[in-house]
Amino acid sequence: MIPDQARSVASSVGTATGESADRRNGGRLPGAGNHHFAHPQPSSRAEFSPSDAVLIFVHLYKTGGTTLNRIIEWEYKLPRICSVEPTWWRSSYQEIMRWPRPRLARMDVFKGHMPFGLHNLLPRPANYITVLREPVERAISDYYFARRFKPHRNHRAANRLTLEEYFIQKHEHNLQSRILAGPNSHELFPSVCDAAILSIAKENLARQFTVVGLTKRFDETLALLKVVLGWKVKRYRSFRVADNRIPKQLVAPATLALIQEWERFDLALYDYGVSLFEEALAAHREAVEEALLAIRKARDMTPLESRYYWVSSIARAAVCRARSLL
Repeated sequence: MIPDQARSVASSVGTATGESADRRNGGRLPGAGNHHFAHPQPSSRAEFSPSDAVLIFVHLYKTGGTTLNRIIEWEYKLPRICSVEPTWWRSSYQEIMRWPRPRLARMDVFKGHMPFGLHNLLPRPANYITVLREPVERAISDYYFARRFKPHRNHRAANRLTLEEYFIQKHEHNLQSRILAGPNSHELFPSVCDAAILSIAKENLARQFTVVGLTKRFDETLALLKVVLGWKVKRYRSFRVADNRIPKQLVAPATLALIQEWERFDLALYDYGVSLFEEALAAHREAVEEALLAIRKARDMTPLESRYYWVSSIARAAVCRARSLL
């Protein structure tokens, strides 16, 4: 059995030669020889400050991105934020790709589930950010989220299948690498993963992403964003925290081994992301340590303050999504 495959189609924005697809990710694309991807453009971060550029947040599934989305909605003016609709993100993203240039130019932020590559359509310079998650933890979280969240397209299957069965049949394998590699000539992002796709994803992270954060070190990620992008982060709480999943340590060793084998490209990408994260922390060590104290203080709320922040954040998110759909 193979994972569900993305079927969305987008225009090609460049070419690069790839290798044959890994069989455990569905094999070679039907009728395809080599994969075609956008070459990452040389980073221009040295030529302008982050505040001058459009911010693009690539929200990878089950990485803590919902919490970061709510923070972004407090840091920027809502009329200047474009939020990709999370429920039907492929069609939402493709609609944004058809926006006229004047409308694209009015936006300061694009955020949500989307592949790398939107900067090619924008009339202004852009900086990317994203958050990576350890792939085994992400796979486990994906399963239990599908079991818990009734609107999830795989909710019934998740409640019928074991973790291992769900991972084989329904989980999007090596999705972090595929999303961060960007579009090819056939799809919005590649349906399968191989060493060439991993290489492109790494290069994109290194050359185009201002901050590569980690779910496991979310507070440090926020501190780094606060330093690099000048965010205030006056209040902060987590959203969509799973309460029904078991810890990784309780998963059967054979299942863990299977996930590690099938997710080997994302594991390599994650290790690379950790190295980028550590480099960024080292470059801003003192400022990040100071910002981390502020982040922890921002999270220290009374129950009433926390509830008010939650309700206000949900309201702002609804406004942001509605404006983006108009």
